[in-house]
Amino acid sequence: MASIYDVAKLANVSTATVSAVINGQDKVESKTRRRVLAAIKKLHYQPNFYASNLAKSKMRLLGLIVSDILNPFFGEIAQSIRQEAQARGYEISLADTQFSRKELVSAVKRMVGMRVAGLAIMTTEMDSQVLEILRASRVPAVFEDVGTVDETISNIRIDYEGGIYKVVKYLVDLGHKRILFVRTYPENTTKDDLPLLSINLRTTAFQRVAKQFKQAGIEPQIVSYSGRGPKAGQEAIHKALDHCKGFTAAIAIADPVALGVLRGLHQRGIRVPEEVSLVGFDNSYLCEFLCPPLTSVDIPRRGLGKMVVDCLAGNVESKEPGRELKLETNLVLRESATRPKGFRILRREKLT
Repeated sequence: MASIYDVAKLANVSTATVSAVINGQDKVESKTRRRVLAAIKKLHYQPNFYASNLAKSKMRLLGLIVSDILNPFFGEIAQSIRQEAQARGYEISLADTQFSRKELVSAVKRMVGMRVAGLAIMTTEMDSQVLEILRASRVPAVFEDVGTVDETISNIRIDYEGGIYKVVKYLVDLGHKRILFVRTYPENTTKDDLPLLSINLRTTAFQRVAKQFKQAGIEPQIVSYSGRGPKAGQEAIHKALDHCKGFTAAIAIADPVALGVLRGLHQRGIRVPEEVSLVGFDNSYLCEFLCPPLTSVDIPRRGLGKMVVDCLAGNVESKEPGRELKLETNLVLRESATRPKGFRILRREKLT
């Protein structure tokens, strides 16, 4: 990890000059300032905001970055990781990105500057700068889906395809043929934006699984809409009802999206599950309180939290190398799916 002395040496200045540039003091000449900033960028140097504390004792602080703390899935992940971390004697510093790659990079820089012992990045988005910063700083890190394993970086892959397979098989066994996949993605991005890896993984999983059930007569459809969870789900299902071929079941890419789908179907006078069966993904705590209670794919939060902290603590305390792990998913059955009523095509005209 680069130090202030490395920056000073590369820029051919004193450490006091480097400190003055970092702290925004205007006593440094423009030419010298540019040289120092260039050295900082080249070395990926991060100011040590907690140097005085570190001089006294080793920091037992883990950083945690999520995409959206208001999303129940990310909130529940944060709670699980915090509980596991505290059991191992660590505290958590939390940040969220609002699905912005720019905010992700900034959050990583702040965490590295805080000298966290390790960093958990549980985000949908990714940016190549993140890996550059982590490798330069040698801060142990663990990702959900979007990471590349090396000496200090671990990656936990969620078994999306296994979860989607269980959903589709369940719906096919009930008698459904026309199955809609409701995909949403953050505003100011496109549905094909590669950094939104977990969204693409869930979508690709549905497409692959649908092909496996082709002989069973499956007619898969995908509807996409840009926006935040429930609202985007609501608008997506309106779009599907107006433009997609009649369907008897819908799979939402995430539970907040399913909440919006449920609302949209209700607005159009379509009953769940009597006329359209609905399944969510993530199995957030909200599922059992919806009407009807939502069948959903479960990503085990406790298991994920334990994997994250075990990876970080193993690297921090025992210098264990990064590793690739897989987290299995399960289907939790509730009351939002049933047999299609006479296999009817349920396309309806838009209400006025």
